[in-house]
Amino acid sequence: MDNQDRIYTILLVDDEEGIRNVLNITLTHAGFKVLLAPDGDRGLAVFRDRKPDIVITDIKMPGIDGIELLREIKQISPDTEVIMITGHGDMDLAVKSLQYEAADFITKPIDSEELETSVGKAVDRISINARIKSYMDGLESLIREKDRKIDESESLVTIGQTVAGMSHVIKNIAGGLKGSSFILEQGIENENREYLVKGWEMMKGNIDKITNLSLDLLNYAKTSRLKPDRINPNVPAEEVMALLTPRAAAQDIRFSIRPLETELQISVDQTAIYNAVFNLVTNAFDSFAGQGKSSGERRVDLEVDVEKNNGNNWVLYRVRDNGAGMEKGVSDLLFKEFITTKGTHGTGFGLMTTRKIIDEHKGGISFETQKGKGSVFSIRIPAG
Repeated sequence: MDNQDRIYTILLVDDEEGIRNVLNITLTHAGFKVLLAPDGDRGLAVFRDRKPDIVITDIKMPGIDGIELLREIKQISPDTEVIMITGHGDMDLAVKSLQYEAADFITKPIDSEELETSVGKAVDRISINARIKSYMDGLESLIREKDRKIDESESLVTIGQTVAGMSHVIKNIAGGLKGSSFILEQGIENENREYLVKGWEMMKGNIDKITNLSLDLLNYAKTSRLKPDRINPNVPAEEVMALLTPRAAAQDIRFSIRPLETELQISVDQTAIYNAVFNLVTNAFDSFAGQGKSSGERRVDLEVDVEKNNGNNWVLYRVRDNGAGMEKGVSDLLFKEFITTKGTHGTGFGLMTTRKIIDEHKGGISFETQKGKGSVFSIRIPAG
């Protein structure tokens, strides 16, 4: 645990005085400054007042238990390393603590070598994160300096937001993989089929997320290599309809299409336009997440239309839903920043890709939304 001359502070929270005394001696002897608290309430008060580098807390305590203490600490200081102490029968609570971003957990009776190893890893992470922050601060300063000298600063901002959004998505996936791999390891070690099944289901979900992220990245990159062709504008919409109708039925959504009734040919990249419409329709489907069937009929309508504006003819793809809609603060940022409205389930690349596709086609995209009422997204492509 050689991290130069810095002395790290550890807050130890446990309602058993004997454990506090033993761990206090062990950690002090290892070169740490130790703060003690007999329960979660006082532990939280000490944390707010002293801001220790590392927290070690028992999971089961009277009052605020370890899980709640972990959540409170992460809200105050997301980067604080929190190590959980658990009994052998508390495996579900240990897994839950990992989901709330605990750094590690150690089981009772506590082995001093295991304790020092766990704390040593926490110290290493703190040191690495500090170096990364220092590097990123320097890089941010350099970018700001260069940004003043570059006319296309908006492009740099977009790249920075994309990287920040990607790091958040990857962090969520990494956390999920960490939790699922731990459950699988416990299932193997204890020959516990329930843990094996649970761990594998979690692992498959995170593999799906990695796959979706990779596909989104590929789709985003491919939009710079458009291959225009003369097509009927109904074709991409009808392909989306054919592919997503089974999914709509499975989600109890009434999915309808109103194609363009006049004969028309436009010059577009058919695959790219298909991807753009597909992204908008799947977003519309996702707008019903968390709504029960009792909330009324779920509807998503896909329309293909033409309009004349400023002497030019445009083809419109309009996707209308009566889902959750968006808050004004979210809708204002929708095409200005890397953002997803799907929580941990979204990558944020769908709308970015759609916007890029439409920009490459010299078109435009707009939307109207109302919280609790639904949204309407419209794509406009030159018909000439």
